[in-house]
Amino acid sequence: MSGIGGLSIANNLLANQASLNLNRNQQALGTAVDRLSSGLRINTAADDPSGLAIAESLQAQVNGFDQGAQNVQDATNAAQVAEGALSTTTDILQRIRTLAVEGASDITSTNDRTNLQDEVQQLLLEVNRISQNTNFNGQNLLDGSHAGFQQEVDVNAVVTSNADLAGGGTLIDPTQISFAATASNATVADGTIEVQVAQLNSSTQGLIVSFFNSSANTVAISTITLTAGTSAAATVVDGVTIGFGVAGTLDVGVTSFLKISQFVAAASNPNSPAFNFQSGASEGATIQVGFIDTSTSSLRIANVNLIGPAGAAGTFPNGSLAAEDSIGQIDNALQSVLAQRAQLGATIVRLQEDQSNDTTASVNLTASESAIRDLNVGAETTAYTRDQILVQVGTSVLAQANQNAQSVVSLFR
Repeated sequence: MSGIGGLSIANNLLANQASLNLNRNQQALGTAVDRLSSGLRINTAADDPSGLAIAESLQAQVNGFDQGAQNVQDATNAAQVAEGALSTTTDILQRIRTLAVEGASDITSTNDRTNLQDEVQQLLLEVNRISQNTNFNGQNLLDGSHAGFQQEVDVNAVVTSNADLAGGGTLIDPTQISFAATASNATVADGTIEVQVAQLNSSTQGLIVSFFNSSANTVAISTITLTAGTSAAATVVDGVTIGFGVAGTLDVGVTSFLKISQFVAAASNPNSPAFNFQSGASEGATIQVGFIDTSTSSLRIANVNLIGPAGAAGTFPNGSLAAEDSIGQIDNALQSVLAQRAQLGATIVRLQEDQSNDTTASVNLTASESAIRDLNVGAETTAYTRDQILVQVGTSVLAQANQNAQSVVSLFR
């Protein structure tokens, strides 16, 4: 500042200078008080315009990751509810399978199978109840309304039990199993084929081929005459071509089973999309989780019947074959349920990792935002003490400067 010369009455230059510095120090002291009382370095945009913009952007990310972690926790909870329900469904299917194994023995009477079927029916109703009523926050989980895309399942035939023949080889030749049409052949039904070597008469052996249709609860029986030393010609049953080994007299009584599972078309489910969970802070940071339909119809066990189709005069032939087929049907249903449980378990692991990532990102971004917005209390306390002293000294100097102008009066004495 330029020097102040002489005494002046019109302008008290010393007081003006003292007042200017006092105002500046008071303003700095007010800023320090504002920061210390709030704990923030940036309280308004004027404190640090660019810093405020960066800090608010980081805070938006922090808030997004915190809510994403909560969303992921909700998704995990929903998956655990579904997995718990599927655990109960698994127990039920295990019980039905046990009943089917009991009913598959010919020593089990028709009345016994009827009693077994009564329990099976109640258990199937419970499977449907679980499928329809399992929900999370009002959203159904296991009724197929949130299944999402489901891949097609090709028709297949699996030899579940094959008899060794006296002449070597097996009764059903696994290498000669084929389908009469494409994998999407709608005529192929769920069911079980039983092939038995029988003595047709005193000199002729043959194969009795029985096909149990799971859905229709019917049995179709055909007979193939065997020629000594040669295998029976391949035959087509329910759209499945079956080849045989060479069976003879010593093989009478042996039995083999073939389980057939029908084609199931892919389901895109445009009106039943999988759950979409917003798992991150940014647009598009989502995870999709689908829950299959676990009703008896979807699991293809609605028609499980241990009794078998009604025969002539009220008899129930092939009751054991119906129970055998039920074992295979339940096995298929168990495979579907256990696959869904495995998928849910893997999804839960993924969700937990995602939640951990959200939490870590939130902590790191909070640290970055804090470095910009939060106050360095130590440094600000030092500045506050300095400004407080300067204000006190400035107030005293201003009072002295105002007294200085009165010295002019002494010139008139």
